[in-house]
Amino acid sequence: MIFNLLKFKIFIILISLLIIIVSGCGYVSRSEKLGHIDSVTISPIGNETLEYDLETDLAEALRQEFRPWGEGTDSMFTGLIKFYEAFPISWDQNNMPEQYRIIFRMSFVFEDLKRNRVLRDEKNYERTYDFFVVENRGQPPETVKEAKGKLVKEVAEEIISGIVEEW
Repeated sequence: MIFNLLKFKIFIILISLLIIIVSGCGYVSRSEKLGHIDSVTISPIGNETLEYDLETDLAEALRQEFRPWGEGTDSMFTGLIKFYEAFPISWDQNNMPEQYRIIFRMSFVFEDLKRNRVLRDEKNYERTYDFFVVENRGQPPETVKEAKGKLVKEVAEEIISGIVEEW
């Protein structure tokens, strides 16, 4: 009887923890300093690279991450992609690329238009993404296009997370 009661209590604790963990996934909170901002405008992102449509992909990923705020004029995000390059970093015995690295650099500004102040001004944001193009390397292989998509999503997530956490 005591053993069953102990198992029941452990079960309840585990279920409670699971509910807490699952309910927190994907939740974005805004700090007190951003509480007055309900919307954001993402201005057209500049692209100084030769990578076609990179700015469009990034703008869409940012819209997805800013989704809880909605589109509007309370704040503005402006950005300029300065550098993008994908290049091999390891080769097999036949001198064929096995692993690539993408380097991505940009500058961006996030402004509070309601209170007329700059909340974040990042001049040298940089992110790298390494990926394999062959099997059996501990990760599934990716194409450059797939890796670019993942990188852009991670960039958007990291930028928004940084803005929210900073304030």
